[in-house]
Amino acid sequence: MRRLRWALCLVLLAAAVGLGMATWRQGSWAGEGAAEGPLANGVLAPQGVASRAVTAAGAAPAVAAATSSTAGPGAGLESLAAQLPPEGLEVCGIGHLTAGTVQRWLADMVGARAWMKIRMAELERRADAGLARVAARLAAGGEREQVAARLLIDDVKGASVLAERGSDAMAYQMALKACGPLARASAPSCARLSAQRWAALDPTDARPWLRLLEEAHGRGDAVAVDAALAEAAARPHLSRGGYLLEMHVAPLAGLVPDVTDRAHGLIKVIGMDAARWDTGYIALARACRGDELQRLQRPQHCRIVARQVLAAAGDLLEATLAQQLAERAGVPPEQQAYDAATLKAAQSALLARAHEDGLDCAALARSSEFWAQRAAQGELALALSLLPPANAAARPPASAASRPSTAAPTRQTSAGKA
Repeated sequence: MRRLRWALCLVLLAAAVGLGMATWRQGSWAGEGAAEGPLANGVLAPQGVASRAVTAAGAAPAVAAATSSTAGPGAGLESLAAQLPPEGLEVCGIGHLTAGTVQRWLADMVGARAWMKIRMAELERRADAGLARVAARLAAGGEREQVAARLLIDDVKGASVLAERGSDAMAYQMALKACGPLARASAPSCARLSAQRWAALDPTDARPWLRLLEEAHGRGDAVAVDAALAEAAARPHLSRGGYLLEMHVAPLAGLVPDVTDRAHGLIKVIGMDAARWDTGYIALARACRGDELQRLQRPQHCRIVARQVLAAAGDLLEATLAQQLAERAGVPPEQQAYDAATLKAAQSALLARAHEDGLDCAALARSSEFWAQRAAQGELALALSLLPPANAAARPPASAASRPSTAAPTRQTSAGKA
């Protein structure tokens, strides 16, 4: 059964990415190094990719991905049929799935795909209706809630107008990330948003400067890279960079009473967040490698920023990349907030927790609760909390994101020793 859940979660990768693909095409990666992407030069650790896939796990999209597998006619279904238990499997949003059901689909792939297309369209329609209910509640909140509400209903133009007029740094960040090249063509207000304005809204935050570093690196402007790196090093904290929309939606998911609609709505939100993920730390890794480190003061600034990002990281991928950068930049082990073994153990614990549940509706309800917990705590804090008691020292304090840059963090190891 565990292998079957793994197989369904893996084929879900295509489905989960598909949920956010329309947004991704308008996001910051499109037209800005999209050919390379975050996997370029081995910067993205493999466990980070796995985390993105399995933490978005849901049942019906997984079966839909198997039905429409691009590996060959019926390839995904054949693999699925081979792993189904004799008694079959209850799949929320699809029904009771047996080997006989799959064999009938294999015998009539055209009909199976047509049925699945209709079913998935209905599930998406219902998920959208649930998200619209959540958006209506968010629209009555503050600036960041109102921007989140606009993004939930794919109104990037409205979100950018609200952010431009407002003064909330997180609201501005969400709108700016949603304003990719295609969005700017249809929303003039998107063109008026900038990382410089984001930085001005919160002068203590290093994250806008990582965005400016990314832009400078994309232009090949080494002087501007140095300037942005120095500014990032001088900032005392790092704001949250991922799961921003989920953070606003998950606490209100109870407004959608049907568990299937709620779970598929959250899966769609996860796809939207993944499409707008902050990638400034990838440019940071590129700026702090090889010949780039020969520039005056860059090694010192790379060490400072790597140490700070590692101490304040909110998700596993960011922490893993920061830890690798800290080692490469020469940050002493005792000044690294987490060691590689701790982060690897936390990643394994999160993956294990993500695969504990089944694929029926009760399991999806538990998954929804898990996502809400991640939205509240942050991915890294949640993953560390899943480690056994011996690793208790590896859990970050609640104020990690505001830790002063001048204070060398206490090292936290997989052995639980500080």
